[in-house]
Amino acid sequence: MAAFLLFLLLALAASNSEHGGAVAAAADPPAALTILTLRGSPEKTSLAVQTHDLSLAGFTDESLHWHAFPGHEHLIPTSKPLPFGSSYSELIGGLANLPGLPLGRDAMVQAVRVLSAYDPAADVEPVKRALAAVKVMICESGRLKPVREAVRSGWDSESRVAPEHLPYIEHWDTMSYEIIRANRTGKWEDGPFTKMLETQANIRSKEEAVAVMNVLMDADFEQVLKAHAIPINLQ
Repeated sequence: MAAFLLFLLLALAASNSEHGGAVAAAADPPAALTILTLRGSPEKTSLAVQTHDLSLAGFTDESLHWHAFPGHEHLIPTSKPLPFGSSYSELIGGLANLPGLPLGRDAMVQAVRVLSAYDPAADVEPVKRALAAVKVMICESGRLKPVREAVRSGWDSESRVAPEHLPYIEHWDTMSYEIIRANRTGKWEDGPFTKMLETQANIRSKEEAVAVMNVLMDADFEQVLKAHAIPINLQ
């Protein structure tokens, strides 16, 4: 069941990307969430995925109680906040550690088992690692073709995110912004983030950006700028 739901999500994401638009949300619940139920044997958990950007908002334990990342509680009114955030820095110590995270069928079943048994009073490190794996196999796979292919090809054995995929994960929002802007203006080179994409993600054109994307996020300039701003110490 987990595999079926995973690839159903990826198929929906790929279908949206063929039309060159952002992730659609017209048929979603008022909170713009898609609820995916993943079943292990016999454990299960439900995931709340935001449809506008395919990000993970929360999950259920075996008692069907919702647990949401801080700042997302309003999306799931009955949820309790998790004691950690959703960034890879908080989950596994940083994006650079993703290649060390096993992916595939067994990893998904293990993640379902861990999330189903979540106890706020117990050690949260296994939960954080399980959430990082779920984020890659559901969210990043839905967003990016290279990650989707890595997960798909190693689903029955084991797969890993390749180091060269990390810049795509980090700059999915940036690529989305620049693709949409270039579609509107007809120009790529004069974009506010194209130089950053060239130096940090080896993306030099709209065509190269489109080639790695499954879906686009309708991000605005301020949102992308804030996400990738470099702190400056003035002291």
